[in-house]
Amino acid sequence: MNKEGYEVKVIDKGNISSGASFVNAGYITPSHIIPLASPGMIAKGIKMMFNSASPFYMKPRLDVGFLKWSWYFHKSSTRDKVERAIPIIKDINLLSQDLFADILNSADLGSFQLERKGLLMLYKKETNYRHEKEVADKASDLGLAVSELNKQDLSVIEPNIKIEAEGAIHYECDGHTTPTEFMPKMIDHLKRVGVSINTNEEVVDIVNKGNTVSEVITSKGSYQPDEVVLAAGSWPDHPRGCR
Repeated sequence: MNKEGYEVKVIDKGNISSGASFVNAGYITPSHIIPLASPGMIAKGIKMMFNSASPFYMKPRLDVGFLKWSWYFHKSSTRDKVERAIPIIKDINLLSQDLFADILNSADLGSFQLERKGLLMLYKKETNYRHEKEVADKASDLGLAVSELNKQDLSVIEPNIKIEAEGAIHYECDGHTTPTEFMPKMIDHLKRVGVSINTNEEVVDIVNKGNTVSEVITSKGSYQPDEVVLAAGSWPDHPRGCR
């Protein structure tokens, strides 16, 4: 947006040195095409609800907002909606990958690690293989680079690691970078080109007029933006966060 002439202000609850605003810059995953809201996820979520270390932990509570969110999540977890979402998610993921390449080629940030070695999804059981194979077939049908590896293939691709698995799906389309290298350079670059970055400032309310955001209220003030991009996450200490 800054390149298009907008005056851009970034507001972050923390100091952009940890969490989703920071670490997610390390993993570039066109293969992640299945939305979280999918058939069977609610059942898995209930099992994970009592394990705070699980990847889909939700603090059990009698809260109207939480129950309403759960209901809409359930309504979105249909095969039809998943199938419609898959190509859209794939396009967004590929756009993200292309943007990283564009940033590296532009030399605005200088050099940084950007590799495309792919992602290995290992399996021990036949049931896990069949589940991942279904995802791999969908990815392949969409034109993403995917291959299957057996035990011998794994020993060739990772000769220095003893992997206790029957095989793996290799999403060759995926890549990675190093957040601790990339993010400081990105922040410095954004500041140089005039982007305002407000850290340690929490958004506490958003005021709407009809379908338009008229005001963003934070712990340090308020703003009347023309456009708003909301990047919502979850964190353990927030009463309405997922965790």
